[in-house]
Amino acid sequence: MKRISRAAICWVFTAVTLSGCAQEQHVYSADPVYARVVDAGTGKPLEGVAVVAYWELYRGSLTGDGMPCAAANVQETVTDKEGWFHIPGWGPVKGACGVMRNMNPFVYLFKPGYGYLRKAGGIGLNSSKPVSVAQVDWNGQTIKLSRFSNPDLTASGPHTYQDNFLILNADLSMFITYMPTQCNWKKIPVTLQLIALQVREFSRALGYPLTSIISQLESNDQYFQKVAPHCGSPKQFIKGLRI
Repeated sequence: MKRISRAAICWVFTAVTLSGCAQEQHVYSADPVYARVVDAGTGKPLEGVAVVAYWELYRGSLTGDGMPCAAANVQETVTDKEGWFHIPGWGPVKGACGVMRNMNPFVYLFKPGYGYLRKAGGIGLNSSKPVSVAQVDWNGQTIKLSRFSNPDLTASGPHTYQDNFLILNADLSMFITYMPTQCNWKKIPVTLQLIALQVREFSRALGYPLTSIISQLESNDQYFQKVAPHCGSPKQFIKGLRI
């Protein structure tokens, strides 16, 4: 009886499994991410900006009909007095599912009173290309955040501060509410603090609480504890933040 080689077995199963002989293709790591954040109007460095980096694993077609399936990693830091932040590299780690794409990491920057900004990583032009090492081509550069000098907190039209803030919360939901078993909300305490402070300001202006990632975590506390008991209670976690 003719023996089937291991290489042939790998060829058959690579497309449908992340285990066995396909493991080596699904081990990921990331280079450090660092940059300087300044006020877009004055050019002065911004201290205390919350910076979240999210490395996404993606399952399905790379052309648009797939979905994120897990976070390869989530890290948070804040800018120092000179406006600099540094997020260390990591890995190698074995991916839980899917592939990592060249656009990783997604970096979210937020400071109350300033417009939220999202930056994608990647080297080169092909953002959908599968990669095993995530890199960015803007390390060491200056990032500008624009201040809302007279924010219209109650407006709902395009480009208002409220709309910008809600986009931040929607982006965070991608790896928090849709990936409850990874406890990713526990990895961004400073960001949650700043969001809670901004929600308070919006609520005062609007006369009612504004929906945010905070309210999503609190209202779904029992669900989170049921599906991910090892993570604990997000409601209690938020109560423990200095707000």
